[in-house]
Amino acid sequence: MPAPLLTPTDQEANRRAWAEWLRRPDWKMIHNFREHPQEFSTPWDVGYALALAYWPLSGAVAEEYRHPTDIEDAIMLGCYGLGKENGEFKAAELPDRIRSVVLMAAQAARSALPYPDRDIEAARNMLEILPDETEWHLYALSYAMIDLWEFDPSPMRGAVLDPDAAARLIADILDAAPPSLLEGGFEDG
Repeated sequence: MPAPLLTPTDQEANRRAWAEWLRRPDWKMIHNFREHPQEFSTPWDVGYALALAYWPLSGAVAEEYRHPTDIEDAIMLGCYGLGKENGEFKAAELPDRIRSVVLMAAQAARSALPYPDRDIEAARNMLEILPDETEWHLYALSYAMIDLWEFDPSPMRGAVLDPDAAARLIADILDAAPPSLLEGGFEDG
């Protein structure tokens, strides 16, 4: 399995490499520096793992910060140019075709019965409020859709995108590159 080509400074090329990886049938598998494959469950985790393993500056960034969250934020910013925490972006900046897929998942979550598991119910709740939110997050989209599917892959429970479809959706968002997603983010107001 060839490693993705992540460059030190071309964030657009790095986002393209992440998106291309998410479209692979084996998108969950990453080989680390020791060539041991490791499986990751969400597109966000895959992006972070790719950057840790293959972005030339990840080691320097990891040495600069102490807290894992700070390391993740710095790597996602430096490698991919994600300017806001958790990949926050304005929903209105997405092309209609991509936004409609997210809204379909949100409608399915709104129609679903509550989940008995608190964490999965939180994922369903996060999806069902998306039509009322102006900002969405790559991290939350990545996790919520897959959490619902893995708990109960039934459309009656709101799980309408399997993990491969959720990965392709995140890849499409990366390709669309909403301006608010990128370095510098957006200002309130």
